[in-house]
Amino acid sequence: MKKIIIILILGISYQVGATNRPEAIPSKLSEVKASSWYKEKFRSWKTYLEENPEDKAGWVEYFKAGHYGGMPTAELTILSDDIAARFEASSEAYLVKAKLQGWTADGVKYLDRALSGIDKKQLLPERIMMAEIKGTDRQELTLSLYNSNLVYPSLLNYSYNVLMSVGEDGVLFTEGENTTIPLWILQDVMKVREDVKVLNLDLLSYEDYQTRKFESIGLKIDHNDLASLPLLNPEAEFFYALTMPRKSLEQIENRLYVVGLTSQLSDEKIDNYALIKENIEERFLLDYLSVDFNGEPKTATGRTLEPNYIVPFMLLKQYYEKIDDPVSAKNWKENILKIADRSQIKARVEMLLKSDVNMSADFKKTTLEIKELDKRMTKVKDNVYASIAELTNKEYEFFLEYFQVNGYTDQYEVAKFDLSKYKGMPLAMMKAYHHSFNKSEKGKPLFSDYPAMGMTYEAAKLYCEWLTAQYNVQADRKFKKVKFRLPTRKEWTMAALGYVNFQTWEFEDNIVKARPDGDGKPRLFEEYRIGDYDSVSYPWYHSDWFKHRNAIVNDKGCALANIDMGDKETCFGKLKGDGYIMTSPVMTYFSGDMGLFDVIGNVAEMIDEKGKAMGGSWAHVKGESTITSINNYSGADDRVGFRVFMDVIEE
Repeated sequence: MKKIIIILILGISYQVGATNRPEAIPSKLSEVKASSWYKEKFRSWKTYLEENPEDKAGWVEYFKAGHYGGMPTAELTILSDDIAARFEASSEAYLVKAKLQGWTADGVKYLDRALSGIDKKQLLPERIMMAEIKGTDRQELTLSLYNSNLVYPSLLNYSYNVLMSVGEDGVLFTEGENTTIPLWILQDVMKVREDVKVLNLDLLSYEDYQTRKFESIGLKIDHNDLASLPLLNPEAEFFYALTMPRKSLEQIENRLYVVGLTSQLSDEKIDNYALIKENIEERFLLDYLSVDFNGEPKTATGRTLEPNYIVPFMLLKQYYEKIDDPVSAKNWKENILKIADRSQIKARVEMLLKSDVNMSADFKKTTLEIKELDKRMTKVKDNVYASIAELTNKEYEFFLEYFQVNGYTDQYEVAKFDLSKYKGMPLAMMKAYHHSFNKSEKGKPLFSDYPAMGMTYEAAKLYCEWLTAQYNVQADRKFKKVKFRLPTRKEWTMAALGYVNFQTWEFEDNIVKARPDGDGKPRLFEEYRIGDYDSVSYPWYHSDWFKHRNAIVNDKGCALANIDMGDKETCFGKLKGDGYIMTSPVMTYFSGDMGLFDVIGNVAEMIDEKGKAMGGSWAHVKGESTITSINNYSGADDRVGFRVFMDVIEE
């Protein structure tokens, strides 16, 4: 969410004789429209003002439409200057200047001048904010605003639940007038949660107010540094509304725990599942989400905020799944989908439910080679990505070492290699292969770039869970939220096929473009439906003739993958087999067109079905090593490893 400094402007009543006056721009305390709507109104007001240039209130509406529609600041400044030139020293001109300046010393000065020349019954939101800035009594103003019916009940309901997401005497940070003023209405008029100290980040940018406000609520601050508040006030509990933009929370996001419609700051792990359950099920008012008794428009501000319930409801669903209560879990899933459908984001939320990221995975943060990891993930289709390489020993050893160093004994027991079945030379070989302390003369681990193998299905899933938790807290990550996992059978097959423009996850229904067999002569690409042919076994049909769709060697007799070739196949009449006794370094052979290496051979790659892997390995023969081959395994198998797939949940 982009940071928006909003000055809510109520329509100023003037008698204007012109006809076809465009619709006024509603206060964002009432409605939040789509950007396209504001842009359309901007054009309408422009046309109208060309014929009615003396309509001062109309110029304010014109400016509001441009501002809410995302017009660049430079263009808004030009418009503000035009209004000031037309209506010098007018309340309208000062109002627009104040909107541009925000809550700075100049902005406060201009707003003060604007308010002094306008009827006190108008611009109530601005008057409330100004009362807060000056430290004067705002209760009469919040009562007037409440009685004006400008604020729909859904926004008050939402704001009530925000307050109920804050601990006793907690400090609540908000941003934006439309998510702050309703909290003050509840506190001032209805006497709800008066113990909560509400701090608006926009207002805190005004230094005089910041100093006075912190003194009045007894909080210490170091040289206007808001980040110092938790450190200097360890006895206080700090909460942040879910409407806060991510940019405002970058320094502390790794210490935030969702507890409802707020996140609580804590250096120690807290049981936020228990807090979410208590807040939502015992303190929230949720009937308004099911029944609209007031006939509110879909653009009512409270309705546009409903998607913020999805994250806490998701966590509550996860809680019930953990305690094996499928009935309650299903109930909260249905609530999530109702909100998503009403908010027109059902498809995205269904994707989130499918992935169901454990957003509170209890792993201490460590530093990943995040840029390298992001670089290795290539798009398969839609939000599904895959690593271009099989997981390496280097990556898996880092994972094991993390568990050892940080005392995750139970997890280490699940993830470690079990070498008890090996004896003699095979045991020595496996020890050398798996452990990074075995190094070459140059000091590099001998098998660091070889594929990790011999872990269990449970270990592979644990790696994906750990990597998900670590990725989602890395500062320089490419995506906001992801989930790493093992692929489904269909996902693995289509990624292995490597056809970038595949149409469906159903392998045989896809139509691919490839060159036909031309007896060595170049031919134009033609279309082939996979299901019309006996088989398409390998991913190198595309850049060469279509005849190679079932060939494990090229025209020179050289192996195109690391599988069990036996001793008969030769390359240039000299090399037997594929040249490797066991595995080869990842990315040794050519990739498919999607960029994935070693989908055939090296190690068979686990899918999300326990005991099943695909693609064959160094120890599987040709017929067992295709893009549709299923390789069965049990427990840890030195022919089996995995490749991580990734769902992008939030970009």
